[in-house]
Amino acid sequence: MKTKKIIIVILLLIICSAFILCAAVGMWIYPDTFYKFFSQSQLVRENPPQLPHKSYYWDIQAYAEMAINPSCQAFYPLWPLIIRNIFHPQTIEQAAHYFLLVATTLFFISTFLLFWVLKIGLQRLYLTFWLVLAYTLNPMAIFRVIGYTESLFATLSTFLIWVCLPQLKLNEKIKLCFTFIITLLMALTRPVLLQIFFSTIAAIMTMFTLEILQLKVYSWRNLLIGIKKYQYELKMSITMWISTLLGYSIYGNFCLQTRGDFLAPFHDQKNWGKALGLHLELLLFPKSLLIDLLGLYLPLIILFLSLVFVYFKLIQPQNIFAPKYKFWQNILILYPPLLICLYVLNFIILKKRSFQYNSYKLLISNYTKILASNYLFWFCIYFTTAHSIIIFFTQDRLHSLGRYIFAVPFFFVALGYLYRCISGKTKYHTLWWLISISAIGLVQQWINYGQDKWLG
Repeated sequence: MKTKKIIIVILLLIICSAFILCAAVGMWIYPDTFYKFFSQSQLVRENPPQLPHKSYYWDIQAYAEMAINPSCQAFYPLWPLIIRNIFHPQTIEQAAHYFLLVATTLFFISTFLLFWVLKIGLQRLYLTFWLVLAYTLNPMAIFRVIGYTESLFATLSTFLIWVCLPQLKLNEKIKLCFTFIITLLMALTRPVLLQIFFSTIAAIMTMFTLEILQLKVYSWRNLLIGIKKYQYELKMSITMWISTLLGYSIYGNFCLQTRGDFLAPFHDQKNWGKALGLHLELLLFPKSLLIDLLGLYLPLIILFLSLVFVYFKLIQPQNIFAPKYKFWQNILILYPPLLICLYVLNFIILKKRSFQYNSYKLLISNYTKILASNYLFWFCIYFTTAHSIIIFFTQDRLHSLGRYIFAVPFFFVALGYLYRCISGKTKYHTLWWLISISAIGLVQQWINYGQDKWLG
């Protein structure tokens, strides 16, 4: 037991050291990054950046203004409220520096917490290590240390994941109380109302549908059995609905008193250009960072694979064949539309017996049976999918989608549960490749940060 604890500590130190190393390399390549990150005042530029293409603080400036003078904006109040009540900043520079300090502290706390939570949930130390490393080294991880809400939201999200763990042995009422408090705070940190409603409803409906399909006989009695089996998950979902509604109502009431508009944050976002629309070109060209395109596709791919695995393992058992693994295919992950085209083409080819030699039987473990009724997994994957859908249908470009998906832990938790369903070590090759590319991207992000460029 003592040896295992030492191994866990060493793994955590490796994860944190890897992030620090990427930051150090970025600062070494572009020294202004070092001074910007550690300086308590804004650097004086010989050639000041020109708005709107570049900005020194970007969104942090809006939060800093709210920390000094509370106001109703598109941004939510909890993050600046914490800084205002603890540090009492008087200037934008002071507030921005305090945001950075607290964010960096939360970064390390949430990383340790997530490792502990995933180790309990996945019950695989090796898998936990690689997932947390991928989470910590992805290019969007920089948002968890430079003062954005991602640091606070990621910490709250990790606590929510912990409360939802099937292995957690706590009194049901205590769990529901924790869930209420955590989701209330999340709703005051950033807009999650639609995401929470979508992910909880979709998770319940998915588990319930899979349960009915397994029974083979459809009747009102079986319907009631299914409802009774998931009554705790229903209580959890209703608790989240109430707390997120209350969370927004608190901020909405403040907006009503100060601006006369209960829905002012939504109207402000509409003024940024957000509106319902269909921009099919975004399926190929994100008009923003490439990682935003990954944020659009990867949650949907994981959702699709999980449904396929569960269906062919529980509902209609049969073998699943996949193309033989080739390392060069990992490159296509960086541009998912090509990856999908490749697999669709391979599927068509594999329908012919003469090409069976070019495929292998994918070994799906019995863990898939557990996955089918795992509320936490379905909630996590639908929560990330909700962000992808909302951004795709409300923006003319995929700005910030990568940050919403990869800077918080839900996507990586869902990925971990999916990995538990696949037998063998080949599955890790893709993860190792992504970690390697992500580390390079993280270094570039630190350089971009020093140059005041858009980070995502």
